[in-house]
Amino acid sequence: MTIPILYLGPEGTHSHEAARRRFGPQATLVPCLSHYEIFSRLGNGRTLRQPLAVVPVENSSEGPVTQTLDQLAHHPEATILDSFSLPILQHLLARPGTRLAGIRRVCSHPQALGQCRDTLARLLPRAELIPESSTAAAADRAAQDAKTAAIASDAAAKLHGLVTLRKNIQDGTRNVTRFFTVAATRRGRPAPVGAKNLRSLIYLVIGNRPGSLLHVLAPFDAAGVNLTFIQSRPLPGRPWEYGFFIEAATDWRSAPAQAAWELVCALSESGRRIGIYPVA
Repeated sequence: MTIPILYLGPEGTHSHEAARRRFGPQATLVPCLSHYEIFSRLGNGRTLRQPLAVVPVENSSEGPVTQTLDQLAHHPEATILDSFSLPILQHLLARPGTRLAGIRRVCSHPQALGQCRDTLARLLPRAELIPESSTAAAADRAAQDAKTAAIASDAAAKLHGLVTLRKNIQDGTRNVTRFFTVAATRRGRPAPVGAKNLRSLIYLVIGNRPGSLLHVLAPFDAAGVNLTFIQSRPLPGRPWEYGFFIEAATDWRSAPAQAAWELVCALSESGRRIGIYPVA
């Protein structure tokens, strides 16, 4: 039985490319219009074929993809199976015959616009920057308007009949996005005990009191655990209070790490492990 693979669509996005590379060109890839739709379909128990999902979590220049983190916080059934990275090449695309001087607007996903901020300021300082739901949606918009350019991939250019005005306009020489493969807990496959290069992602809600974050992080230091990612996100309905995503280079199933985890939970309002997974 073929497992559907959900990704942030439409076809031609970087998430689409990541899903193809992770699962192969023969995989059943299912585009979704938002992170909300991905996680809603991921946890839908009414379907016989429980899907997996490929979601972006962090870019090397623009930082965390907060929409993914917020959905992980709101869906306790989600678990991370693995983590992998994809080099991201951003190109400036437009309709055939368009000249750089004629462009009045540049549209793309907010992450892509941010990854090309300095280059755009140099190439098109007067152009309006317009956020779109995806790089592929931006390419579709550029195909309809001769004065609009898009930042998107080669695949999006081919799909929408666009030409490349400038290649590789990302500001960083190494622009990389990290992705998670995510499943519903009931079909999650835990990483093998003793596997190399394992990481764990946890989500903590910590009381808003002096020194609370310092106290919660202390057991990690005592256990010699390296923290590779810390990101706060607002708690819905609780202004100026936050949940914390913490990624650790460890397997929490080992005895020392398990002891540290129990202490972390005791010092927190609540704690949840979202996955123990290999990093490629």
